[in-house]
Amino acid sequence: DGMSTAFKASKGKGHPVIGLLAEYDALPNGHSCGHNLISAWAYGVAAFLAEKLHDGTIEVYGTPAEEGIGEYSGSKVKLADDGVFGKTDVVLGMHPSDVWAVGSASYSDVSYLLTFKGKAAHAADSPEAGINALDAAVLAYTGINFMRDSIKTDKHPVIGMYFRGAGTATNVVPERALLEVDLRSTSVNSLKQMAEKMKRIAKSSAEAFGCSMDIEPTSPVYQGYKINSTLDGLLGETLSAKNLEFTTITDDIIPSGSTDEGNVSRVVPTGHIDVKISPEGTPGHSDEFRKYADPTKAIQSLEIGIEAATNACLRILGDPSIVTSAREEFDKKQ
Repeated sequence: DGMSTAFKASKGKGHPVIGLLAEYDALPNGHSCGHNLISAWAYGVAAFLAEKLHDGTIEVYGTPAEEGIGEYSGSKVKLADDGVFGKTDVVLGMHPSDVWAVGSASYSDVSYLLTFKGKAAHAADSPEAGINALDAAVLAYTGINFMRDSIKTDKHPVIGMYFRGAGTATNVVPERALLEVDLRSTSVNSLKQMAEKMKRIAKSSAEAFGCSMDIEPTSPVYQGYKINSTLDGLLGETLSAKNLEFTTITDDIIPSGSTDEGNVSRVVPTGHIDVKISPEGTPGHSDEFRKYADPTKAIQSLEIGIEAATNACLRILGDPSIVTSAREEFDKKQ
C-alpha cells in the first residue's frame, strides 16, 4: 500500500485468520514507549504458532509510525481504510505498560498545524506597517483553550497545543507563527464538532489581525477503541493462571491516550494485552520507561505476554465458535 516500512507476513491457509500487530517506531528519546517489544511480541507469537499450525492462518502486520511522527503517521488508519484487514477474522495487539491489563481504551484524536502569515516591520520604528502573526496565533490559542467551557464533559474533551515557531527577533514584527493543535474526545462526532469550532476560532483570530492562515492536518483521525471482551477474556486466562493481578479495561474507563490500533478495532474484532515491564506509576514516553523497555530487562514479562497471546490463538484456532462470539459482540457495539 505504498508504505516502504510496513509489511505483512503470513503462514497457513484457510480460516480462522488471526492478525498480530507489530509496532517498531521510536520517539526522539528512543524506545520510551516500548514499541520495540511490540514487534518482538508479534514475532514470538507467530514463530511459536508456525510450528504448531495445522488449520487456519497467522498474519503479522508491520505498522510504522503509531506515534504520529513521519511520513507514514498513523499507518494503521490507512491499512484499515484500505481494507487490509478485510479477510482477517480477529486481531490481537499488545503494548508495554506499568501494569498488567487486557482490553484497551483510547481517545479519538486528530492534530492540526495552524500557520498564521502576517507582514514584517520594524517593531519600534513602524509597527503600524506590520501585521503581527504571533498576536493572531496567541488569540487563537486563547480562544481554542476556552473551547473547553462549551464542550460536553461526558465526551472527555482534551486539547493540547504548543507554538512550533514564531518570529525571528524582538525588534521585528513576527510575520509568521506556527501553532500545533491536538484534539481528543471519546466520541468521533464530538471530535468533529471540536475540529469545526477550532477552525472557526483560528480563522476569526487571523481575520482580526489581518493575517492569512493555513490549516493542515498533521495526522489522520485516530478512532476510539472498540473493546472486544471475548478476545480480551482469552488473553486474561494466562494471566489468571499465573496469579498475576491485572485490570480488565471496560467501556466506562476514561482513556489515557490515543492509538491507531483503535481504527483496526473498528473494522475487525480486536483483543489487546498490556504487558507490565516497569514499576506502577512509571510515566510512558519518559527516559525512565525507556530503560525498562530494554529487552534484557523486559524479557520475563515479554515471555508472559507472548504466552498469553499464543494460548489465546491456540484456543481460537481450535474452536471456531470463539470467532463467532467475537464477531457477534463486535457487530452489537457501535
